Amino acid sequence: MGNCLAKAFGKIPGIALKYVYSRTPPHAQSLAEQVNAVPLDRTDRIFEDPALDAVVLCLPTPTRLETVQAGVRANKHIFCEKPLALTETMAQELSRLLSGYTKTVMVGQVLRFFWEYSRIRDMVRSGQLGRIGTVRLSRCVGFPGSDSWFADPSKSGGVILDLLIHDIDFLLWTFGAVKQVFAKSLSYTQQGCIDYALVNLEMESGALAHLEGSWAHPVGSFRQSAEVCGSKGLLQYDNLDSKSLEWIRTAETEHRSLSRISLPESNDSNDPYLAEVGHFVECVRSGRKPTIPIEDSLKACEIAFLAMDSARDGVPRRIDKAL
Repeated sequence: MGNCLAKAFGKIPGIALKYVYSRTPPHAQSLAEQVNAVPLDRTDRIFEDPALDAVVLCLPTPTRLETVQAGVRANKHIFCEKPLALTETMAQELSRLLSGYTKTVMVGQVLRFFWEYSRIRDMVRSGQLGRIGTVRLSRCVGFPGSDSWFADPSKSGGVILDLLIHDIDFLLWTFGAVKQVFAKSLSYTQQGCIDYALVNLEMESGALAHLEGSWAHPVGSFRQSAEVCGSKGLLQYDNLDSKSLEWIRTAETEHRSLSRISLPESNDSNDPYLAEVGHFVECVRSGRKPTIPIEDSLKACEIAFLAMDSARDGVPRRIDKAL
């Protein structure tokens, strides 16, 4: 995501990328050359530079609290990749840390910037679909890597927190509060191999939502779909419906230096990542609040934590106060 976001920021007029840090110095060097920045092997120079206006945090999820803390101490604008928190404790600490912080802080819940999902929300919220009965959301990609931190659910949160956080955020944003969560996943049974999860949610409105998340598909593949059934009609979307030809490399033939993170096809006219970072920059320049409040990102994490708990022990989680 650091590569993806750096290139997106680089397309915005008036923006200069100054530094690139990676835990793997050759990666920092490679990306820095592409975006005309300085590669670094430590982060303190970034946070201590008074000429730097904003920081983009794309390091692994376990580092989220310490990197956001560093950004706040340095009084920088902060763009932070999802998920915002790895645990309930981290979420509480981040909530306290960011409460009252006056600089722009935005979390990369990029699904809100996909025109298809934005249009679905508009149709739902306008009442065009009538009373919503069921919602089905699916997100299926290849496993990010059995030899990486993604393979350890205590570091990544597994497929529910790292991948389905997009759909959970969209669900809350579009359909409102959740009453109950029940989930099944492979996160705690096949660590280091693949991951797959099904999450069922009862909404406060009475609608039922079914979320599918997969890290069991071929490496390089990307599929997302949505189906919303209301009293006035059925709305369906599948990103592969318009594809006439797709080539997917197998894990065995993929070159190790290539990213294993699967992203949707896009161009500058409909690139959700460009729209996302453009919104962040506009908020920094104008002083407006981002359309993704920190509270929304924390709520999405809370629902994901409940789903992870349910998947771990096989017991539904009923929410006394709807989230």
